[in-house]
Amino acid sequence: MGIRFISKPSTLKESFQSPQETHFFPTCVLAIATIIMGISSYGTSSCGPWLLVALRVLFWLYVAIAIVVAIFHNWYLYHSRMANWQTFALLRLLPSFPAMLSGTMASVLTSNQPVHHAKPMLIGGTTLQGFGFLMSLLVYAEYVFRANKDGLPKPLERPEMFIAVGPWSFTAVALIGMAQVAVEKWPQRYIISVADTSSSSPTSVSAADIALVMATLSAVFMWMMAFFFFCIAAISTIAACRVFKGKGKGELGMSMAWWSMVFPNTGFTLATIDIGEALQSEGILWVTSVMTVLQVTAWLSVAVGMIWGVWNRELLWPVEVEDDDDGKGR
Repeated sequence: MGIRFISKPSTLKESFQSPQETHFFPTCVLAIATIIMGISSYGTSSCGPWLLVALRVLFWLYVAIAIVVAIFHNWYLYHSRMANWQTFALLRLLPSFPAMLSGTMASVLTSNQPVHHAKPMLIGGTTLQGFGFLMSLLVYAEYVFRANKDGLPKPLERPEMFIAVGPWSFTAVALIGMAQVAVEKWPQRYIISVADTSSSSPTSVSAADIALVMATLSAVFMWMMAFFFFCIAAISTIAACRVFKGKGKGELGMSMAWWSMVFPNTGFTLATIDIGEALQSEGILWVTSVMTVLQVTAWLSVAVGMIWGVWNRELLWPVEVEDDDDGKGR
């Protein structure tokens, strides 16, 4: 992509204006979030306190970028009436997705942060997690309406249906993760003291304990919604395969849309693991072991398929415009 934009700078603007490519821009921000969380997970134990300071700076920079992307990219989509050219509603989740991942990032980064820095990071993560999730609900309404009205998407677009699994899954992961950190980082009477100013003695139940219970129970019903959308996407994709007598030949060929099976379903697996640990269920944890193996297999399969597609010039290569039988170009 870098070679493409450098060799012909106008393609950067064209890509942002393209109904097929404009929604890939926020995924670059998601990649940055994953890198930052990887730094925290693998570097904190091996580096000095300077890394904690750097991670705090990166977190708040990411929050600022996520807010700017959510506001201005959504505004641009409204301004350009992009929905007239992009009929697949789920892609409109992506501009708000970087903000939603702030909650997951906060749950990872704050575990090693000092208390006075962890508290604002947790509140900031909760704020943006809620914003991203509520924005996704608006897109879900359009997605379900269109599915009922117009039927399933074209076979080539059906892997993108797995995007619907992401918001529910990552919100569950973020809520449980942030609540677990809050148990360690929040003071005993944090928030609760506002409702009871007459007493300064510790209460028997802390706000963090309440948050953990509410987060776990909320994650359970969010998991069910994620499971529902996962099944709908899986059945729709399998039904389009030739081996199951899907319509057309080659319509479900390898495309970049297959990466939609990786990131959202990874969140689904992580959410199941967190719920199993919170509920202390060995049965759920055994299921997550199988899910992890299947997810890694799916990731490797898509990666190999993408490399094969690029090698055969079927992906990420310019194509000539041809005419269909009805005279319309494609």
